[in-house]
Amino acid sequence: MDGAKIKSLCWRLTIGLELLTAVLAVPTAVLFIVIAGVYSFEKSLLVVLGATIALFTSYVIPTIRFLRLKKLLKKTIPDLFHSLSLEEKQKIKLTLLKFPKHNLSYFLIQWSFGIPFAAFVTFQFFTPTLAEYLPYIILPILIYPVLGVSHFFLSELVISEVLITPELKDLPLNAESIPKVGIYARIFFTMSAVFSMTLTALGYLLLAEVTKFVQIQNAEVTLVLMAAFITINIFVLTSLFVKAMKFNTIQMANRYKSLASGDLSESVPIISTDELGHGSISLNSFITSIRKITSIVIEESDKVNSDAKVIATQTQGLTQAMMEQASSSEEMSAGVEEMSASIRSTAFGAKKQHDITKEAKNLVTDMESSIVSIHDMMNLTQTETKQMEEETKLGQSALHSTLVAMSDIESSVENTSNVIQVIGEISDKIGLLSLNASIEAARAGDAGRGFAVVASEISKLGEQTLSNTKRILEAVSKASASTKSGRLAVSNTEKTFTQIGKSVHTTIELIKQSSEMTKQQLDLVKNVKENIEKLTMSAMEIEQNTNEQASTSEELAKSIATITEGTEYLNQFVNDIDKLCSALSNKASNLRQTIDFFKI
Repeated sequence: MDGAKIKSLCWRLTIGLELLTAVLAVPTAVLFIVIAGVYSFEKSLLVVLGATIALFTSYVIPTIRFLRLKKLLKKTIPDLFHSLSLEEKQKIKLTLLKFPKHNLSYFLIQWSFGIPFAAFVTFQFFTPTLAEYLPYIILPILIYPVLGVSHFFLSELVISEVLITPELKDLPLNAESIPKVGIYARIFFTMSAVFSMTLTALGYLLLAEVTKFVQIQNAEVTLVLMAAFITINIFVLTSLFVKAMKFNTIQMANRYKSLASGDLSESVPIISTDELGHGSISLNSFITSIRKITSIVIEESDKVNSDAKVIATQTQGLTQAMMEQASSSEEMSAGVEEMSASIRSTAFGAKKQHDITKEAKNLVTDMESSIVSIHDMMNLTQTETKQMEEETKLGQSALHSTLVAMSDIESSVENTSNVIQVIGEISDKIGLLSLNASIEAARAGDAGRGFAVVASEISKLGEQTLSNTKRILEAVSKASASTKSGRLAVSNTEKTFTQIGKSVHTTIELIKQSSEMTKQQLDLVKNVKENIEKLTMSAMEIEQNTNEQASTSEELAKSIATITEGTEYLNQFVNDIDKLCSALSNKASNLRQTIDFFKI
């Protein structure tokens, strides 16, 4: 409310209350005093004069009420009102609700001062009798109830115009802080005021007439006038009472009508302190709760609808992903089966490789034994050839005893022939061993390349040894022929022995080299044996690992099959979720359409 409206409302309330006083209380009071006191016409004019003076004098009380009400209402000006705290706003609203009740104190002060003052002014012109004085004493019983009820209802009606303003309408209040003047109390005091006026006026007049305390003139006219004024009072009181009840009831009815149409945007203003006013608090709390619930339902339904659509979109993508996963799992299963078959094949090959390496190990062991035998024979041959060299030297130094030692030479030549045969056999075995070594090296692949080189060298050594043995054999044959013809060619013996010495020396060197080479062969064979043992262990580990891989691949194939089944089940489950999301979205839309009935 702005300043002009506040000023207008204060004037309307003040003038309205004074009109009620002037229309209801003053005429009735003057008429009762004149009739009950049996005043003469001249004294009646003095009574009217005293009442008029007292009435205008007592206007100082309405002026105070006017100023205080205006000061209170100025606080409801929007700019000022919004700057106040919630407690201050609630205090203003509570003060306005209490105003009709607090206003009673103003009329009590006004009339408690006005009646004695009116009597004082009147009795300044004559000395009253008891009959003339007594109506002033009884007058408060006649007037106060009517004025109190009428002032209360009118104040409540005028103040309600302030309470229905937007600033105060929706301002919440604690029901316990609001004073309660119930409908029962309102009806009781209204009826009491009516009966009090009627019983007091008519009862006093009848009692005075019966007791002859006063002699009422024109009793019929007096009673008609009193009845007329009482009727006017009753009409005004009931009109104010009904108007106050009707205004509050219309507010409630309009609110219920709006609620029936789903309108939750407005609340019921609290314009009275009766059950309807207190009921407005409960109704407003209910509307606020429904408004909150409706807002939450709308928000949640929109959220559910949005989430359902999002979930539906996600489930569609998830369905596609599940289908792709199912296809991938099938491809993976086929790949794992192929891998399992490959691993089984590898395991079989590893087992075969293990068997081959085991056989190669046995062959290398045999070859090692043969090379050891050859080495021993080489050492023995070297010893024999050294002895032969010494004997040749002895033969050269003892040519003079050639004839005597010819038989020994023939025997030595025969022994040499046997040794050469042994060397030839050794060379043959070396050739066979080198051939076997080459074969085994070829079987071993890359791991046997070094061994193949050794085998080639051994083969060359065997060929050289065989060639030398053939030469030695030829030399021995020549020596044998020479010994047979030694007797005839003693002169050539020295030359022959010299050649034999050279050949023996060469043979010794060759045998020495062969011995060293066989020793090297032993070392190489030992290394080859160790490598073959490692290769055997590696083949065994490969076989074990491939077997484990085969078992793992089988388990993996089973797991992939389980994943495939789970994927199919999950795909069906996602389809069900998609259907549920669609149904949930439809239900959320239906709920939103239903809740849209309420307007918040």
